[in-house]
Amino acid sequence: MRLKLVGTVLQNSEREVFRLALKAFTDQKKRFFPHLDDRVHDQSTEPESKKHCVPQALPASNQEELSDCKTLSDVLMRLEKEVPNLKIFTYERLDWLKRASSLPSSANESPLELLKEHNFHSSSKLRPGLQNTVAADKVSVIELLFPSIFRAIVSLHPVGTIEPDAVAFFSPDEGGNYIHARGSSVYHVFRHITEHAGTALQFFLGIRTETSLYFLLHWICSYQTLFSKVCSKCGRLLAMDKRLALLLPPVSRPYRHFFPTVTSSAQLISSTNEQSSDVVNAYHIGCFSEDAQ
Repeated sequence: MRLKLVGTVLQNSEREVFRLALKAFTDQKKRFFPHLDDRVHDQSTEPESKKHCVPQALPASNQEELSDCKTLSDVLMRLEKEVPNLKIFTYERLDWLKRASSLPSSANESPLELLKEHNFHSSSKLRPGLQNTVAADKVSVIELLFPSIFRAIVSLHPVGTIEPDAVAFFSPDEGGNYIHARGSSVYHVFRHITEHAGTALQFFLGIRTETSLYFLLHWICSYQTLFSKVCSKCGRLLAMDKRLALLLPPVSRPYRHFFPTVTSSAQLISSTNEQSSDVVNAYHIGCFSEDAQ
């Protein structure tokens, strides 16, 4: 009888210890990993802002129009036509390192002088039938340049594909070994944009890898109005960043609902990009939220 009683007491003790341990674990999980509890809720109870985080499918009309953008040459040739004021250059990785190192001494030169002196490889040279120092299947770095506004560097991996793996923004007057797709600008405004662009890149890859480069490059082009487009929320061009105590322009551009204006080859017009950049909203850091994405 005593043995049975002792056994019962031990069983109850073990259960109590297990219950307390489980409670302690649950409390610690809620304290240090509160976001894990969100997964157990039904999707219908999720706030609208979280539903926006789900990648959306590419519209059928856009899929048809982009069916001819299957190679790097296709993408860059199309972008060159749709954004006529954009300068596009392509490089092998080692060539880009040489180019980046030469930028400081070339900051005050005109784009034409730079093109002649350094023999850059523009996207036009990727067209079939034209000789190009860098073959399309060896391109690993794309440089997008809007003179006097910004320079964006996009890295491709695997080499020669239409799969971007990194992006960074810089001022046109910057130069040095840190100018690459995983580098960081000396200017806060471009640091913020680079951080934002990294998130946009992952989002475009999540929608559809085959169109991610085209979408990313067009989204980058929306920043050509960086120093002229006012904030879509507060209506001001400059706002004080409280953390940095600096006046900054609207450095955030939505990407979750970004679909570039896709036109057929016969309908390409010079105003396409101007219209596209005007449609994209711009926000200061303090004015931007998940709902705006």
